Formats: sequence, structure tokens, C-alpha cells
Amino acid sequence: MKPIEILALVLMAIGFISVYMAKTIVRKFDLAKKQTCEHEAEMTAEEVEEYKFNKAVFNIKISGYLVATPGIALLVIFR
Repeated sequence: MKPIEILALVLMAIGFISVYMAKTIVRKFDLAKKQTCEHEAEMTAEEVEEYKFNKAVFNIKISGYLVATPGIALLVIFR
């Protein structure tokens, strides 16, 4: 295996693991509290908490996809 293929697989693994473990990551590092909600006055407290949690999970998943994409591209290009 070439080093570039190993790098591609590592990037893909890190990205996909972060996407798969997004809810756990948000709970462990309490990332929901750091999110903002523009329409907080129009929602109940439970809805705001759920919104912030979902927003944090979405941000982690997008970050994971952004990490995995170069790995996929490297794997496709150098095959």
C-alpha cells in the first residue's frame, strides 16, 4: 500500500467516525450550550434545548464530511 492510500484511509476513517459518533461527541463536550438560537423567544425551553443539540450535531457531522471528502478524493485519484 502506498503512503498516499494510507493517508486517504486515515482521513476517511476519522471523518466517518466523527459523523457516526456526532451525538456522543456533542454530549461529552457539552457543545449544545455553545450554540446560539435566533428565535429563542418564540420557543419553549425544551424546544430551544433540542434545537441547540440538533444544531451542534449537524455542525459535527458537516465537519466530519469535510474531513472525509479529501480522503475519498485521494483514494479515487490515486487508484
